[in-house]
Amino acid sequence: MSTTDKTLIWMILTLLGGALSLGLGAVWLNIERMDLAYDLRKMEKSLNQKEALAVKLSVERNNQVSPYQLKRLAGHLDLGVAAPGQIRRITDTQ
Repeated sequence: MSTTDKTLIWMILTLLGGALSLGLGAVWLNIERMDLAYDLRKMEKSLNQKEALAVKLSVERNNQVSPYQLKRLAGHLDLGVAAPGQIRRITDTQ
């Protein structure tokens, strides 16, 4: 084998190694991209669930503090409108 043949073989092997490295790098990047997409989808689902829960809790809170609900609860606890003299006002002394 001549020097030219050896150089040609080394060039081909180097190019094949580089192509293999680039191919493996592309596959690895694609796997990472898919992992990120999966994580993003999971976070979006979690965010949507939390937003839905916040809306439900807001509706429940508004229901609990509605005048009708407070009047009904006050009746169960034998509470009524404060009589004159039962309310004390505390002023800020600062």
